Amino acid sequence: MNKKFALSVLTVLTTLMLVACAPRTTSKPLPPEEGAAYAAKVDEIVENMIVGFTENDYAKYTRDMPDKLDEDYESAIRQFADETIVEWGAYQGKTLDHVEDRGGWRVVIYHLVFENEPDVTMEVSFYISDPHLIGGTNWDRE
Repeated sequence: MNKKFALSVLTVLTTLMLVACAPRTTSKPLPPEEGAAYAAKVDEIVENMIVGFTENDYAKYTRDMPDKLDEDYESAIRQFADETIVEWGAYQGKTLDHVEDRGGWRVVIYHLVFENEPDVTMEVSFYISDPHLIGGTNWDRE
């Protein structure tokens, strides 16, 4: 399976999960100070998820996600992680871009740096009703 297809599958799966649960709404960026404060509160959760992904450790990757993730999701994540990390190389770090509210979601947007891929945009959506539970992710390399 090629990398772009795997990335597309992951994006579609995540998007479907988000779309099914989210009302139609527009994005509302948080003020920079408020966004940075929220990102600091969830930083350990996000870092754990990224490291779990780069190590292809599904339990670590999904530690802060809902318990009801199906086997197809696990299989797609494992395959995407295997293929992606070979191409992108080692994870080197992240920087916060901004935080915004989208209906019932608080979305934290980062720029990730990998050894061979210096600009991957990642959105991590948290439930506003449970701000320490990841509801979905979206990865996009430029």
